[in-house]
Amino acid sequence: MPKKKVNIKTRDFGEIAVDEDDIIYFSTGMYGFENYKRYVILKDKPEDDIMFLQSLDDVDLSFVLIDPFSIYGAYEPDLNEEDLTELEAKNERELKFLVIAIIKESIKDSVVNLKSPVAINPKTRSAKQTILQNSYPLRYNIIVAEEDKKC
Repeated sequence: MPKKKVNIKTRDFGEIAVDEDDIIYFSTGMYGFENYKRYVILKDKPEDDIMFLQSLDDVDLSFVLIDPFSIYGAYEPDLNEEDLTELEAKNERELKFLVIAIIKESIKDSVVNLKSPVAINPKTRSAKQTILQNSYPLRYNIIVAEEDKKC
């Protein structure tokens, strides 16, 4: 059976069609944007580590996301029990984690937030921006990450 398509308007890509199955739902919204709960992840190519979290409730609301494992290989998110329960997951291995990036005009000033990733349960399409139990920086420089990968 073909997947149902939904037309959405985006800030950066205009109007596009996405699979209804690709919509993810935040029970509590993103920090500072609690009223916006429906999003879709957009990227140019399936293998891209950089993507956009586009709100379906506000055309102008979009976040740049990066796969944290692509820039910080030792990333081991540790969620509290309440977050795991809310995401209907037994453990962190059942979830996909993405971190929010702040891209500046000079790439050297661009950072990601490793402390508060977006956790997604691919089976239920539920998501939540979390605060990890382990200590990671709120602002981790992407260029430093690139240099660390070369070592």
